Amino acid sequence: MRKEFVISLILIVLTAACVDRVFLDIPVPDNYAVVVDGMITDQPGPYKIELTKAFDIESKNSFKAHISARRVTISDNVGNSEDLTPISQGVYQTDPNGIQGVIGRVYKLRVEMLDGRVYESKPDSMAPPGNLNKVYFNYLETNNSDGTKNYGFDVLLDSDAGRLSSYYFLWKFVGTYQVETNPEKYTVSCGEARCPAPLPCSSYILVGGIPEYVKPCECCLCWVNFFNDLPVVSDNQFNENGRFIGVKATYVPINQWTFLFKVHAEVQQLSISRNAFNFWNAIRKQKQAVSDIFQPITGKIPTNLVQVSGTPAPIEGIFFAASVSTKSVFITPQDVPNPNVIPKQNLPYTNSCVTLFPFSTTTKPAYWE
Repeated sequence: MRKEFVISLILIVLTAACVDRVFLDIPVPDNYAVVVDGMITDQPGPYKIELTKAFDIESKNSFKAHISARRVTISDNVGNSEDLTPISQGVYQTDPNGIQGVIGRVYKLRVEMLDGRVYESKPDSMAPPGNLNKVYFNYLETNNSDGTKNYGFDVLLDSDAGRLSSYYFLWKFVGTYQVETNPEKYTVSCGEARCPAPLPCSSYILVGGIPEYVKPCECCLCWVNFFNDLPVVSDNQFNENGRFIGVKATYVPINQWTFLFKVHAEVQQLSISRNAFNFWNAIRKQKQAVSDIFQPITGKIPTNLVQVSGTPAPIEGIFFAASVSTKSVFITPQDVPNPNVIPKQNLPYTNSCVTLFPFSTTTKPAYWE
């Protein structure tokens, strides 16, 4: 039973690799595993806690479903606490002006389920963030077996632990690129042909069958976020007396979208506790094993959550405290040695940019120039 929850947890926290499935008839357990995903930082909130239940991914009944709780509370060791507000099924959020992490304090999560079960996280201390000294990139060309090539950039970082005596870090990558689409050219089936039908969010409406400009477009220009799909944690192979040199945060591919304009590459350094490090390090190893058909999935994903009352049922996931240091850099088309490797967009994309791209927004980021 525990192994099944471990496997399902990997898919909840990260995007799973594509594998061929063998479907087995496995009975649905009466008590679902509760999976918790959340953290608090020293950066301004709000902070989110996500609650889900999951089954063995090899079962026909496998799914990820959000679940509701009676109360979700974050508290610290100096008497501050806040009950989070549900913003969607299974997703709870602090007030933007509510509790905020402070370095040196200790934090705990309490989840009270509707059926009387109560879970709590082990107290987690917020340590100083260390020093994220530099974020930079290297251009890469790699060969495929069919003779084609891949082009992109490795995003790297240099860091040090500062005055910290323990070297437990998690590095997150958030990339952003700008896209432009043409929803005014959207068409619908019209007999055997396609007829113009500008989307309502575009700049145009049809007047007598002729497009007429009526307002600025609301879905032509988007900024799209993308992330590293494998946790990057401090590792002894990078550690030189508390210094981490040339740590790879992620790989940014060159395609017709990412370098239509430029890429904003942001790295966040999170100083975490040993418990949180063990969790993310285990996730990394399990994720690597899933993508390697010759490496079996072994070991248990540790959790810092325990059940304190109610009918016993499994609990998985993590709630942790972290201080954050951030640096970023822009990668532009001018950084590509041969601009001809950037694919051209020959056809217009006629849908809303928000619809076409997950994790996109029409709000221009403050850092975008």
